[in-house]
Amino acid sequence: MGARHTRLAAALAAAWESEVVSARRMTMLAERLGDSRGRARLMVLAAFCRAHASRLLARLAALGRGPLPVPPEEITLDEDTVMELRREGAFARASAARYESTAELARQHADLSSAWVCELNRTEEQDRARELFALAEGAAQAAAEANLSSAAAAPADS
Repeated sequence: MGARHTRLAAALAAAWESEVVSARRMTMLAERLGDSRGRARLMVLAAFCRAHASRLLARLAALGRGPLPVPPEEITLDEDTVMELRREGAFARASAARYESTAELARQHADLSSAWVCELNRTEEQDRARELFALAEGAAQAAAEANLSSAAAAPADS
């Protein structure tokens, strides 16, 4: 396996670690979201991240590569859920761009299976980014409405 092929395996391994961490972050965000529909949507998005990781792991096994990076045990989230949703959305958008370049690298190596996996993951990451930004908008609006109603109720209590 040449240096260029090693670069492909390293990119796939880094993407695998990223997907594992994203799945954990999405699950943690789902646990703190008050809206049951939003919670369910985040759990579905976390499942997509796990599917991405599984596909990447299969490609790494086919390439005979390992060991994989070890994702951090502890993942901390900011208290601001809206900010975390936006941050994860931006990360998903960046991941989609990385998948695009990794797919091109795989095509250069004539590894069409890895290219296909990266293209599939890329389109799903683009969808995930859109979903996360929409969830962040909804959460921000809900927080603003809650602040307005609590501010309106405060003078009435006086």
